[in-house]
Amino acid sequence: MTITKILNNNAVCADSDGIETIAMGRGLAFGQKVGNELDPLKIEKTFVLQTEEKRNRFQQFVKNIPLEDILLAEKIISYAQQKNPTPFDESIYITLTDHLSAALERTRQNIAITNPLTSLIQSFYPTEFSLGVDAVKIIKEETGMSLSKDETAFFAIHFITAELGDSTPGFSTVLNFVKEVSGIVLRKLKNPVDDSSISWQRFLTHLSFFAQRFMSGGEKVTHEALLYDSVVKTYPNALPLVEEICAFIKNNYSYEVGLDEKTYLMIHINRLQIEFGIKD
Repeated sequence: MTITKILNNNAVCADSDGIETIAMGRGLAFGQKVGNELDPLKIEKTFVLQTEEKRNRFQQFVKNIPLEDILLAEKIISYAQQKNPTPFDESIYITLTDHLSAALERTRQNIAITNPLTSLIQSFYPTEFSLGVDAVKIIKEETGMSLSKDETAFFAIHFITAELGDSTPGFSTVLNFVKEVSGIVLRKLKNPVDDSSISWQRFLTHLSFFAQRFMSGGEKVTHEALLYDSVVKTYPNALPLVEEICAFIKNNYSYEVGLDEKTYLMIHINRLQIEFGIKD
């Protein structure tokens, strides 16, 4: 691995068999110069970012963020990716690392910040919030610092946006959609919803990914009438609520929901109606 650019004493850009790589390690670049071969025993972590924009961004903030923070962020991301089936966009190595370093500095200075979305994130994205909890635990184990629940939610946001990727709508837009549509359903259910309910969590997850698809133009409107008609006959009580949801989406997002999506919504709504009842 040949050095192509020195970022600081701990980080360099290098050529690894024709692949532009960022290599990091304590004192890795000390006494080195461009063109030298790196000592593989000193390399603690390598990053390969696919776009020039991300490589440039990463190079810039690597110069100013402590190596310990970068390695800690990478440990958190690797742990979260192992537990999460959805691949993370590589931009998380920039956004989460930057936030982590700032959060640690705020903690050292006893500066607290609030997250107005904490309760919503915990309710609508329980899987990602759980990853945020794990992140805070890892930080506690590695640094001895205790971060707040609001910081947990901020880490969850980074995991959510990494799932959405660069080509999909912003997190706040998707969250607002999930909040609005789930609110329609909540008003029609007879009994209070248990946030830990598997049926409820699956419904919220479905709404989130549905929003990502149609808002980014990836959703195809289809007309599988046979399956749709079969589900309508099987779950007739779910149809009025699904039609209300689809009318809301059309009026507020100018999107005509296809029969395939209506079918999926009816299946989810039926499960919720069985578990929590229907208002008269």
